Amino acid sequence: LVDGSNANTATTAISYVGSIVQTYSSKLAAKVMARRGREIYTPIDLRPKIWYNPELVTAKFLVPGLIGFILMIIAVVSTSLSVVREKERGTMDQLMISPLSTFEIIIGKTIPYLIIALVASVLVLLVGFVFFDVAVRGSLFWLYVGIFVFLLAALGQGLLISTISQTQQVAFMISVFSSLLPAFLLSGFVFPIRSMPVALQVISNLTPPKFFLIVARSVILKGVGPAAFWDQLVYMMIFAVVTLSIGTARLLKRPA
Repeated sequence: LVDGSNANTATTAISYVGSIVQTYSSKLAAKVMARRGREIYTPIDLRPKIWYNPELVTAKFLVPGLIGFILMIIAVVSTSLSVVREKERGTMDQLMISPLSTFEIIIGKTIPYLIIALVASVLVLLVGFVFFDVAVRGSLFWLYVGIFVFLLAALGQGLLISTISQTQQVAFMISVFSSLLPAFLLSGFVFPIRSMPVALQVISNLTPPKFFLIVARSVILKGVGPAAFWDQLVYMMIFAVVTLSIGTARLLKRPA
């Protein structure tokens, strides 16, 4: 009897039980034939070799995804609230008439969260290595190139949200629905994208975490170089340029 309320768990359970029963049944049949002085002829001898995660440890699959999920929380939500907070306090007008340029204002609003996010990524990698034995097989340089580009995209999204919101509540809701939920549901972090409906697969292309997970898992689990994920970096860079450009344009100071 299998509880089918959770289809994924039920399917996995049935597969495990079927494999165990089939293996045990083959051993019993081999013993019976051996007693009769015969051998079982096996036309195909399957010997699967699993790459990158031979033990099929779930943690090695989830830890790279956690990096992207946590970075989205820090970058998008925090950045989206920063500019809106200035609007609510009435200090945004003071910034606009100050000698600071728009670029300097954006740098001041995003650099702290960029540093915090980079520190958080280091902590996640350390926790994954110490507690779950998830080591980075590839180049740390290329991993942090991917993290940096991803953070630019996330910061650009947060900045854009902050320019179209008037209150922190609105900014928080928009940031959650446009970043955290897609990062969890549409990035391949938990559910395979290929098993989703076609409409959701198309929508998933608008979420940078989907492309960052490919980079993170390629470097951490497979140990490959940029030749395997350069196109993912290009997409995230395009996303960052578009969102940062629009956010900057909306923050341009009005002429005095």
